[in-house]
Amino acid sequence: MMNHKLITLILSLCISFFAFAQETITGTIKATDSQPLPGVNILLKGTGTGASTDFDGNFSINAPANGTLVVSFIGFKTQEIAINSQTVIDVVLEEDFAQLDQVVVVGYGTQKKSDVTGAVSSVKMSELQNIPSARADQALQGQVAGVNIVNNDASPDANVSIRVRGVTSISGGSNPLIIIDGVQGASLKDIHPNDIASMEVLKDASATAIYGSRGAAGVILITSKKGKNKKPQITFNSYTTMHQVRDELDLMDAYQYAVYNNDNRAARGLPLPFTNQEIEGFKVNGGTDWQKEIFRMGISHNQHLNVSGGNDDIVYSISGDFLQNDGIIINSSYKKYSVRPNIGFNFLDKKLKFNLNSFISLSKNNPVPLNTRDREGSPVYSATFFPPTKPVYLGDGTYSQPGGGVGSNTEYNPVALALEPARDNYSNRINFNPSIEYSIIEGLKLYVSGAYLVVDDENNFYYNEKVVNGVNADRKASITDSKFTSFQNTNLLTYEKDLNDKHSIKLTGLFEQQKLKTSINSASASDFLSNSTTYNNLSLGAVPGIPWSNLTERSLQSFMGRVNYSYDGKYAINLTGRQDASSVFAENNKTAFFPSVGIAWNVSKENFLIDSKLINNLKLRGSYGEVGNQGISPYESLAQLTTGAFFTFNGNDLAPGVALSTSAPNPDLRWETTVQLNVGLDVSMFNGRLSLSADYYKKNTTDLLQTRALFQASGFATQLINAGEVENKGVEFVLSGKPIVSDKFKWDTTVTFSMNENKVIALDEGVNEIRLGNAGLPGFDDAVWLQVGEPIGLIRGIEYNGVWKSDEAVLAAVYNQTPGSPKYVDQNNDGIINGDDWTNIANTLPDFTYSWINNFSYNNFSLNLLIIGSQGNDIYNLGSSRINSVNNLNVWTPTNENTNIPAHNQLGSIANSSRWVEDGSYLRLKNITLGYNLPEKTIQSLGIGSLRFYLTGTNLITLTDYTGYDPESNSSSSDTFRGIDHSSYPSQKQFTLGLDITF
Repeated sequence: MMNHKLITLILSLCISFFAFAQETITGTIKATDSQPLPGVNILLKGTGTGASTDFDGNFSINAPANGTLVVSFIGFKTQEIAINSQTVIDVVLEEDFAQLDQVVVVGYGTQKKSDVTGAVSSVKMSELQNIPSARADQALQGQVAGVNIVNNDASPDANVSIRVRGVTSISGGSNPLIIIDGVQGASLKDIHPNDIASMEVLKDASATAIYGSRGAAGVILITSKKGKNKKPQITFNSYTTMHQVRDELDLMDAYQYAVYNNDNRAARGLPLPFTNQEIEGFKVNGGTDWQKEIFRMGISHNQHLNVSGGNDDIVYSISGDFLQNDGIIINSSYKKYSVRPNIGFNFLDKKLKFNLNSFISLSKNNPVPLNTRDREGSPVYSATFFPPTKPVYLGDGTYSQPGGGVGSNTEYNPVALALEPARDNYSNRINFNPSIEYSIIEGLKLYVSGAYLVVDDENNFYYNEKVVNGVNADRKASITDSKFTSFQNTNLLTYEKDLNDKHSIKLTGLFEQQKLKTSINSASASDFLSNSTTYNNLSLGAVPGIPWSNLTERSLQSFMGRVNYSYDGKYAINLTGRQDASSVFAENNKTAFFPSVGIAWNVSKENFLIDSKLINNLKLRGSYGEVGNQGISPYESLAQLTTGAFFTFNGNDLAPGVALSTSAPNPDLRWETTVQLNVGLDVSMFNGRLSLSADYYKKNTTDLLQTRALFQASGFATQLINAGEVENKGVEFVLSGKPIVSDKFKWDTTVTFSMNENKVIALDEGVNEIRLGNAGLPGFDDAVWLQVGEPIGLIRGIEYNGVWKSDEAVLAAVYNQTPGSPKYVDQNNDGIINGDDWTNIANTLPDFTYSWINNFSYNNFSLNLLIIGSQGNDIYNLGSSRINSVNNLNVWTPTNENTNIPAHNQLGSIANSSRWVEDGSYLRLKNITLGYNLPEKTIQSLGIGSLRFYLTGTNLITLTDYTGYDPESNSSSSDTFRGIDHSSYPSQKQFTLGLDITF
């Protein structure tokens, strides 16, 4: 009997032991679109044991073999999963459209997505990180409807222009406000996509009015990755990219060039520059291909390392990044080192939190000149124009020079322009951003932060005599140091309360202050006896330049209040008011108030739709509000002094001094104000398989900050004033779908469409048009205009109508022309082609832009495609007006009249004409990435968290009628001069091989 009881006891203990034996369970949690979900809660049912997923959706938890895991995440359906002795469990969570409680960053806090009343677009970080780029601005292209991103050029440190819902200002600037971790005025160039936890774009006044005077052109909010309470994790991302010119221009070789020039001279009765023997020689050797001389295979490398982790008391995320980009033009390069440490501390049972976000970067840029206005001109422009009959070097080792009877006398050897000028630009950026968050009582929180940003730039330049094979006087150097500092203090008090499970209210109060300071110092010299010290010893220059320095300061003080209220998850209202006081305006106009209101109705929560099998979510949104613009230089409202004035001293001698500026003060200078109306719709159907977001907006900017020309009798030339109005209105659509969702193969797709109509409603009183200036080359004076009723970016000139044909000789004679001469449209039919016949010839803003994003996955393989496009924008291709294009061989002759190229002996061409206007529309396969994730078993055997290899092609296919290097090219970042191409730094096809690994 005793033995029987003992055996029973032993068996019971064994069963209990095996039942409660702990196993380590690992796995990955993803959404139905196969994207990993970070921060998912995993709880062992019936216990307090829990874990959460890392950035890649991975988790690890100790649990008994017969236990149950409860997996939950905001916005997704909770799942209970029996372990059943499994050690690897992968989970796919389905979105819970009944909850709609995803949290969205809206500025100075967060909101449930269901309560958002404004036009706020959240960027999928998985999409951004599918594009191999060390810069968030370039990776953002094509991701958000209503956000137009254009690469001004494709140099290693290229600048991009970002416009949210059009161009809102003439002089005040149309760049959106960039905010990283609450720090305003940041740069998207300074944050790596892999360091971003979330990105939101605020587009309408209801969303941007909380930033008052800084939100007129939209706001881009970025939250960087923070550490989490988990074991240390190391993530390493690396890629190598090979760059090559996307498409070289079809230019004449030496033989074609020589024949063309001889024919041209012969037709005009001038001496021939080339002998028959020289022409035959060119036919054999082909001469110099200047594009091949200045272009090369560019290579860039990027290595990014992140270490993160933490415990109950401290969390950390520290990233380091290195970028080396050797451009496709010889002697162009960019190198940057950066580190981003984010550390958080918890005190008093997490009631008190201290965070320190920092960023440090050191960079060196060696740009090539892209200026076509002086002799330190662009090697790209010169390569399309310099005679291919000339060699790179002469027999004595010096560079060949322009002139000699052919080609331009103003464009220099392209290789010399690229290699000889020394341009070494250094930039150091330091951002220090500490903050404290204290939970005073339940629902009431105080947040205080300070941000200190320093940007220290040094631009060095040395130009030697080798470019022009000249003398010492051609040697010149300059050093320009600039320092920008910004201090920001933000004090935020929020109170949040839910009442009776029906009412939800959140109150926000803000006091914020900012101070900005910019100082610039420049020195120069020329006529150096030696090139040995370049710009490092300006005292060796025999002719010192006049030193120059400048200091400006500006400040902004703000108060903001916001009320968010929602009832029963059905109805939401957002009321915001912000008051800004800016130092840049006149004494009586420094302060302005910017209110906004937004409402939302979650129709799908109503009884008649709550059980719908077709519609999972339906929300209607509406908003109206005002924002301002203070983007002008300080002291414009005041009388200013200027240097460079000379006064008579002792009767005859001239002495330097100061005088009143030619710009008159304006004591009435005040804010630009943008009023915006937005109506939106969000709908999701078929259990999230199909969703649509649509918006219509109209925004008007009044009291435009612009320059008025004054009568000479006033003693001033210009004055900055408030006058005029610009309107932007348009529609945006985002259509997303999941056509295929299966265990092995998945496909999700998103289409964005944005249409914006820009129009100048009014200018200065009694003024219908304003002449802005030269398009950038001789002969194109007064090409850029502003005109009431037309969009910003207007080009005016003479309308080109081809070439006079032989059967039009009588009509051509009326204009003193002959067949073969250029034919222009006589707008007023007075028989004379002159300034009275000028008309609008180009609109450089697009009618609409679009993108198509596709993500495919099959087992461990993934394929991502991004297609972008622009339609309806014109480009003023000034490079083609001087180019040695093979198209110029198709000149008019009596036997070749079907051409737009005038005859050789006709010199009546007018430079500023529509002959150089081209359609800039394009459709581009921007990015295609093939990735492979190592299988789970292989990863476990290697002892790592994940490993992914990928191959990416960028700009592989571009469909366009534009004949220049790139339809995205711009020679200016100014909106009024946009769409003018002087042959800027060409875009490139790129091939990238990379890997992402997590330990």
